[in-house]
Parts: sequence; structure tokens; C-alpha cells
Amino acid sequence: MQILASLVLLVGCFCGQLGATPASAEGHTPISECPERSVPQIRAEAAEFEISLIFYYVSWASEARQARLVFNGLAHYYQEYAYFGAIDCWHLQCNCSRTLMPAPGVVGAGGYPDKWPTLIVRYGQRQMLQYQGAWNFEDLARFVNYLVQPIDLAHSSQELGTIRKHSDAVVLGLLNSPDDREYKRYLAAAVRWLELDPERNIRFTINFGSSAKRMLKVPETALPQLVVIDSRNGVHTFNSSTSEWKTMDILRWVRHTLKNTSLFSNGYGTPATIAMKARHVPVLAMAVRMNQHHHSSAMPLVMGEEMAQTQRKQSEGCAEYWSRQEEQRTEELPSVSLLQMPRELWEETGPQASHCYPAWGRNRAILANYYRINRYLNHLWTLSTHQTEMSNMPHLLALHSRNLCLAHSQHGTPAMKIGIAKMVTKYGQLIWQHSAENAAHNRSLAVVLFDSVRYRDYLHQLGIQQQHQQVQVFIVDAAEESLYAMPQQHQFSYVALKDFIRQFYARTLPRIHRNAAPSNDSAFSRTYNRQMLLQALQRANATHVVFMHRPDCALSAVLSQAFLQVSALLSSQEVQFVRFDGQANDLPWELAMSVTPSLIVFPRTKPTESVVFPRDVRIDVQSVFAFVIAQLEPEQQLRSVLTSCRRRVRNVRSCLDFARNLVLQHVSQYLKYWEIYRREREAILSHLKEFNELHMSIESSIRL
Repeated sequence: MQILASLVLLVGCFCGQLGATPASAEGHTPISECPERSVPQIRAEAAEFEISLIFYYVSWASEARQARLVFNGLAHYYQEYAYFGAIDCWHLQCNCSRTLMPAPGVVGAGGYPDKWPTLIVRYGQRQMLQYQGAWNFEDLARFVNYLVQPIDLAHSSQELGTIRKHSDAVVLGLLNSPDDREYKRYLAAAVRWLELDPERNIRFTINFGSSAKRMLKVPETALPQLVVIDSRNGVHTFNSSTSEWKTMDILRWVRHTLKNTSLFSNGYGTPATIAMKARHVPVLAMAVRMNQHHHSSAMPLVMGEEMAQTQRKQSEGCAEYWSRQEEQRTEELPSVSLLQMPRELWEETGPQASHCYPAWGRNRAILANYYRINRYLNHLWTLSTHQTEMSNMPHLLALHSRNLCLAHSQHGTPAMKIGIAKMVTKYGQLIWQHSAENAAHNRSLAVVLFDSVRYRDYLHQLGIQQQHQQVQVFIVDAAEESLYAMPQQHQFSYVALKDFIRQFYARTLPRIHRNAAPSNDSAFSRTYNRQMLLQALQRANATHVVFMHRPDCALSAVLSQAFLQVSALLSSQEVQFVRFDGQANDLPWELAMSVTPSLIVFPRTKPTESVVFPRDVRIDVQSVFAFVIAQLEPEQQLRSVLTSCRRRVRNVRSCLDFARNLVLQHVSQYLKYWEIYRREREAILSHLKEFNELHMSIESSIRL
């Protein structure tokens, strides 16, 4: 899709030699810096430009230093578009106050940056936005491209459909003329939206005049009109309370309209997206290896044939473009304007085929107003005149070709990822409709793509082994508390993916549970994984005291100290202390704890009647010791207390006195049982005999 390219190319029909700003010498970065210049001076210079980018950082932060290298490269290539400034907020001479708008009601906030690095973009005299995207060159270059061209001009319904194919939703402005005031308000809203959506998964498009009335195929369409077309083909119309459009009203309306459809969006590939969508529907997640330095990207494997061909063509075109640039530098040719015309977009039609792009029928006034978005493009338009000799005309659109190549990456653009997600979503819907699932329940699959290299820790937490797989597919079904992984003995294919989806709807997929590798045991406690804990509870040959913790929970360390000391006192063959990592292992819902850390006692005779350490009790050794002892049977209590007395170094006599008093209490209680439960006297007598033996052992220890 090269709608935007076609529009810019049309300017070539009227362009001659351009008075563009010459590029800086190689190796020189055109960035105004503080402390070399004062902050007020940098901001005053930035106010004179239509687009300015000011980079706020601190020199001691490694992420900020890495982002500064990216910013330097960006300034080298985009110096003709915008003003670039960098401010070291750690330096005493650089005051970074009033960078952001202070929070209302916060005294002394001053508007300082809340993170490092921070990139503030000033667009015109009123627009100011903050870059919220990833700090790599391709994403940042793509963001600047969107700043230069924030709106797509769709001439027909077919072009609009092409844009929708690679976006989560489309905001369509239908206007009478680009001279209307509504156009400026709509343009301002499109620029402001980039702060919320730096990848531009929501596309702002526009059309004018009679063709605008035919876009929606609705008779008697009144202009101006603003609509949102969401991912489910829903059309929402903007109804302003006043006769004039306002930028903030447009932004609020778009956010409110798309809020209800965010569940069906495909453009945000992070684990947080999986969690959000899994609350409502099952999620098919595709973890694709994108940012591998030593291997090629795996994105071509998941692209359809059409998208793969487009990606391949763009890669070849960019390689050819950079090789031409390298040859020009080697031959020391005189520098030309960065605006060049891509040769493949020229056609031989009409008498002027060898001189001009075949779009003479377009309205020149519409094109001129459309490209008055910023001063730089307006400057190019003003200076341009049509040349009859092609050899004398500078290559008008190298600007466009170069910018596309700067933002090009092997792992694809966000728009391409949305296209892949939509294609997989369509497969899932068709399979679901022909499955035996109950149609009354929504079991269609939501689709999320994300980078398996960047989020490898997330895959590890899910218990999905990465190994050498380039594409890993799994389904998260929160309603069934299940995780299913697609087996990949061979290379990824869509045939295998469709079969995997069919098995999911047929309920024949095996579930995956996190089961960490067993670790070394300590002297008095054991470390269990999922399988070992479930087996131990099923055998029930001992009372298990289970300490459920998470490595990322700081409160776990408090209970862990008490757990270790109590286990050193009470651990035995019949009372076993177990540590269980709840982050690395899954448990059935009946054993899963909503609060971490937790201490649970599973009695030997009745493991299903487990008891949890109360949350309102202070965590210390005495409280945990008393809690564990209280859950044991009388004989276990006495043997465990006697064991703890023998392991003590101090206060041994007081411990033995406590054990003697405890055994006398149990004897007194069982003598009452002897009088009440006459049929159970044989069992009661066996308990009394065991109490007698324990009492003799305690008395012997006291005499020693």
C-alpha cells in the first residue's frame, strides 16, 4: 500500500530544483545541547520550527545513554524536517523544570520529566506531546515519519479498505475542502493521538469533496463528517455539541468509542495484552523471534504469501537504495536533494509519461493544502515548478524512499503484525463456527503477537520451553484455567496452526502446567515442585507444613525466617516441612493461594482439611511454632515438642516442663473420653499407653 507515496509523488509533477537545507557534514550531529547552550535558548530556538524534538536525559543512566545514541542517528537523517535539542538534566546549568505540564493540585511539581529518557515533541505553536514508544531506531524513525505525515489521504473505498486491513481501527474525516477550519482541528487531533498510539495502530484518514460523499456509500451524506470504523466493521459517527469541531472533543470521542472495542484490537503485542483479553475470551498467542542479532527474524514464517512478498520487495528495494547511496559517497558525487522519485512508481501513460506521475486528474489545490501540514513540505511545494526535461529534475522522493528504509526492519512493521493477527483471527473464527462448540457462548480466539526474545522471561514463567524454536504458539484459556502449547518438532506452518486450533475446539489438547526442576533440600526442609507436592499429599504418610512463596515477593523473606527456625525444631519423619515456589509451579485451583506468602498445614490423617496461618497474627517464631503444634494430633504434638527440646541449646528444662504439662493435659482429656465413650475404650486405652511411654521419656530427659 503506497497511498501516501502516491500523494507525495504527485508533487513531482510540479517540482523543479528545490532549495532544501543542505545536509550536515558526515559525522556531525546537528543537535543543540545543554550545557553548551542554556535551556531557555534551546526552547526559544525550537519554537521557531514547525517540528522540534527535545531530548531530556541524565548522563548516569545507561538506558538514557543508549537512547542518546539512537537520538543522534535520528538527528543525522531527519535534520531537514525538525529542530533537534538535547538537555542533560543532571548538569547544574540545565534546569529541566516546565518540561511537562505540572499535575493539577501538586505543589512544587515543576513539570520535571518523570522518567529518563524523555522525548518532547513540539508541533507548531500549540501542540506538545511526549514520545511513549520503544527506544530503538526503527520505531523512533517510524514515529517521526508519522509526525511528518500524520494523515492518510484515501481517494476511494478500495484504498480505505487497504488501510483498514493493516490497522485496528480507522478514523475517517470527510470534508468539503482542506481550507475548512475542521481540517486543521482534525489534523491537530491526529498529531496529538500519536502520544497515545506511537505505533499508529489507529489510522487517521481523510477525503474531500464529492469523492468524500461516496466513501461510506450512504446517500445524501452531509459534510463535514467524522466517523470511526472499528475492527468489527462498526461505524460510529461523531456528533459535536457545537457547530465547530474541537481537537480535544475529537480525541475524547475517539478514545471513548474505541474503549469498548479494545478487546478486539490486534496491534499491541505484550503479555499485558494477553492478560487483558484472557479475562473475556481464550487467547492464541504467537511468540515470534524478532530481535535476534545472530539469526534472521522469524517474522517471514508467520506472514502470508502476500505480506511476505511485500516485505521481501521492500527489503530488496532498501538494500538497493543504500547501495546506491554508498556508491555516490564513494564516487564523491555532488550531493542532491533528498527528495527523489521512486522509479517503479512511474508509468508510461499519456503524452507526458516520461516526465510526470500519471495523476494529472487530481485536484492540485487539494494536494497543495494537504501538504501544508508543516513548513518544510510547504517550503518544497512553494519552490517547486514543473520541468519538461526529466534529466534536469532532481529525484523528488528520495525523502520518502529513504524514510521508509530507515523505519524498515526484518521483523515487520506494526501494521504488518496487525495484518497477521487479523488473518489468524479469521482462521480461528471459521474453525470455531464449524466446530461442535456451543454457539451461544463466545469461544472465538483473540490473537496476540509478541517478541519471544524480548519477553523470554514471560515464556519461562508460563513453563514454555524455548529451546531453538523460532515461533511458539500457545492458547491461554482462563475460563478453563488451562494453557495449551502447540508442538513444533518441525518448522512453523499454518497447516499445523489450523490443526492446533481444531484440536482446541475438539478439547483434545493436553494441558501444560508449570513444574520447576527440583532443587537441593536443606537439612530440615525440602523443596518441592508441582508434581512432588501433589504426590506427597496423595500419599499422606506425614503431616506436611507447606510454605508457599514467590521470589519476587519481599514479604516472603519475613515468613521464611520463622519457617526455617521452626523447621529446625520440629522437622521429623512424621512432620515434614516443604518450601514451594508459587511463581515457578502451577497448582489446581483448590490448592492455589490468592495471597503470598502463605503457610499451610496438611494433617496426616485428613490432608483435605488443611489449615492456613491466619493473616491477622504476627509473624514470628513463637506464633508459627504454636500454629504448627496446634494442628498436630496429640501423639504428634508430644513427639514434636520432645524433639524440639532435644534440639535446643538454651531453655531445655523449661521446654521439657512444657512437654510434661502437655502430656498430663492429654491424659486428663482422654480419661474423660474413657468415661463418656464406652465403646471406644480400646482405642482410648492405646492412646493412654502411648502417653505413658512419652511421659516416661520426658521424665528420663528431665533427670538427665
